[in-house]
Amino acid sequence: MKQYKTTLKEAEASLSVSGQETRIASIVMEELFGMSFTKLMVYGEDLMPKEDYRKFKDVIERVCQNEPYQYVLGEAYFYDGYFTVTPDTLIPRNETEELVAFVLDNEKDTGLAIVDIGTGTGAIGLTLARHWKKNRIIVTDLSGAALNVARKNGERLGVTAEYLEGSLFAPLVDKEIKADIIISNPPYISEDEKHLMTASVLEHEPDTALFADDKGLALYKEMIRTLPDALKPGGRVYFEIGFNQAEALKTYIENVLPGTDVQVVKDMNQNDRILYFTRGE
Repeated sequence: MKQYKTTLKEAEASLSVSGQETRIASIVMEELFGMSFTKLMVYGEDLMPKEDYRKFKDVIERVCQNEPYQYVLGEAYFYDGYFTVTPDTLIPRNETEELVAFVLDNEKDTGLAIVDIGTGTGAIGLTLARHWKKNRIIVTDLSGAALNVARKNGERLGVTAEYLEGSLFAPLVDKEIKADIIISNPPYISEDEKHLMTASVLEHEPDTALFADDKGLALYKEMIRTLPDALKPGGRVYFEIGFNQAEALKTYIENVLPGTDVQVVKDMNQNDRILYFTRGE
């Protein structure tokens, strides 16, 4: 048997050699055994039970083969809660946490109809549902498999939401729902940017949740064109966008919806990340 701290160092070395982030070793150690940095300072020289060692080693070996640790563990931490993730869903990103925080800061819990388009795990909509009790939360996804994951996450988090399957605004139109607020983090990566993606993303995360035509803008443009079908006059839209898409999207919105005041917010890395605007009355 080996000490926790020795096992952790060995895992960090293996991850480094395979081109993975060494911090993953500490994340996995804490996720599996509750062994945080503080606890490692106290119990790091304790011997790991053989079963725990095998479990930890198996996870690290799979990560070294480019499998995202979130898929191996079956969950990912997002904003202030854990979400079940599967290969049917995109792994929630830190940038999307910033989108959620921005929406929470700018909107109120006053009985509004809030729709999360392309919800995946439910990270955006269900996190909002944890913080709002009066607003009506609706999450949609084209993928029935992804929507099932979102539904399970809603149960896991103990929140109330409506789950609608379909492409973009189609399920809203079918049910004659007009939203007060639409939020979306759609696929927005251009095929030309594939070479910038890591092997773990390309090999394991669903292409349909990552890539879009027209330089990554296709789904935004479709939503903007059909916005009156799904959003009330005076309603607001919040998009997560790619770092190089703000100007093209602003121009498109201003052409399709003349007079619209489009605002862009940078993320913690100073990249354009959130685009938002209000539909005219």
